[in-house]
Order: sequence, then C-alpha cells, then structure tokens
Amino acid sequence: MGKNGGRGGDCSRIDFHLEAKEKQASKLAEIREALVAAGYDTTAKQAAALGVCRSTAWVVLNRDKRAGPSAKVIKRILSSPQVPTAVRRKVEQYVKQKIRGLYGHSEPRTQWFSDQFQPL
Repeated sequence: MGKNGGRGGDCSRIDFHLEAKEKQASKLAEIREALVAAGYDTTAKQAAALGVCRSTAWVVLNRDKRAGPSAKVIKRILSSPQVPTAVRRKVEQYVKQKIRGLYGHSEPRTQWFSDQFQPL
C-alpha cells in the first residue's frame, strides 16, 4: 500500500469528475449570461425566452452541482421560437459537448443523451 492507502486511481477519477462538473456549470453560466446580455435579466423573462416554467429555468441556470438539464428540457428550449440566437448557439454547444463526454457522464448515459438529439 502506498501513502494514499492504496487508492491511487480514486483521486484522479474524482478530480476528473469535479473538473467535468465545473465545465458543465461554466457552460450553463454562459447560457445565463447570454440571456442577460439579450435583455432577459429576470428568471421570469429567462423562462419565457427558453419556453420553460420559471422553476425549471432557475434550476437549469443556477444549480451548479446537478446532472444538468434533461434532454426533454433541452429539446423544449431548442424548440422555443423566443430563444435568442446567441443563447441557442450556447445551448447547442452544451449539447455537443455533453455528447462528446466533456461533462463526466458515463459512456452509456452519454450515448443515450446523444440518441435523443439525432440528428443535431
């Protein structure tokens, strides 16, 4: 056993997971910032632009330590005609990055998520 109690791989796996979750939180913050820049500065306005209810908008845009929005919520956002172009681009980037596995989800979960957006 080494100095770390024989758990050498655990730390790097935890670090990767935390880094991936930070990337995800950062991308969701970018979406929120794009909404604010487009004049949607309250949760109610953001929800209307995204085509979701206020509580869903708040959770998507303000909760850092979650799995992120579901495929169903993202599809609803992308189908909303009120989504500003810059925000739509950020959401599409989020989807592509999640499909590439940048947010630390398992391969089966990433594949399932990808299947929900074919073709994108």
